[in-house]
Amino acid sequence: MFLLGPLAGLLLVSRPSTRREWIWVVGLAVWSAIWLDQLGGLGGQLVRAAAVLLSGAFVALTVWRPSNRLGHALAATGLAGLALAAWMGRLGIDPASVRRAIEADLGAYRRAVQAELTGSASRDLLAQLTQAGDTVALLYPGLLALGAIGGLRLAWVWYHRIAERPVGPAPLPFAAFGFSDQMVWGWVLALTLTLFGAGSWQATGANLLLIWAVLYAVRGLAVFSAGAARVPGPVIATLAVVAMFLLPFVAGGLMLLGLADTWLDFRRRLATPSTGGFDL
Repeated sequence: MFLLGPLAGLLLVSRPSTRREWIWVVGLAVWSAIWLDQLGGLGGQLVRAAAVLLSGAFVALTVWRPSNRLGHALAATGLAGLALAAWMGRLGIDPASVRRAIEADLGAYRRAVQAELTGSASRDLLAQLTQAGDTVALLYPGLLALGAIGGLRLAWVWYHRIAERPVGPAPLPFAAFGFSDQMVWGWVLALTLTLFGAGSWQATGANLLLIWAVLYAVRGLAVFSAGAARVPGPVIATLAVVAMFLLPFVAGGLMLLGLADTWLDFRRRLATPSTGGFDL
């Protein structure tokens, strides 16, 4: 719904006039209604509320000032997060209760898996699920934010493929992905809170660190994609296969590449032609 909700709103504000656009609008509206009508615990209710708030914030920002930059998605996600926090405060829902609800949902899933598995392999899998469940419960806000940002970016791409008269500029190619260099201060803040914060501040820092790490890893992948055009296809295929077995190291390398791009601007250097010799 972080993808389909904003897409439906964007199609509506662009005044659909063709059969294809109306088919998409009706289909998205029906699917959204079915999804929003589902029952669930506190975690599921928060996700549904976040999807509605995110869709409204992104469509409103697009009507006010259309943009194809990542900052638009970040602003909409931030506004939706603030509205969700205010809504939780109004209802007396604290973050600790949300975390307990997520842990309960993950515990129910773990017990369902346990009922289907036997043997030593099942014990190892259950231990991994327990550890992963604790991590997911801690980083749940950051995971939601990343889902929202990714959904909005995909919604903008799909919107320009579907709409006959889209609002705003077309999305840039992935190799041009980037954001303001000033966002590096968010990385500094997140790292500071994670290392030196306590309690809820440390949890906030961990979630911000997750968001910034993924964003800079994606930026590093965009830098790599821009330079990959000069590399033969078989070499790229070999690197992709190797990356599947060394994913944590590759992700860390891409993150560092994205951070370095803040100061070195690799894509500008790649686009700058060399002199190739002396002028006589």
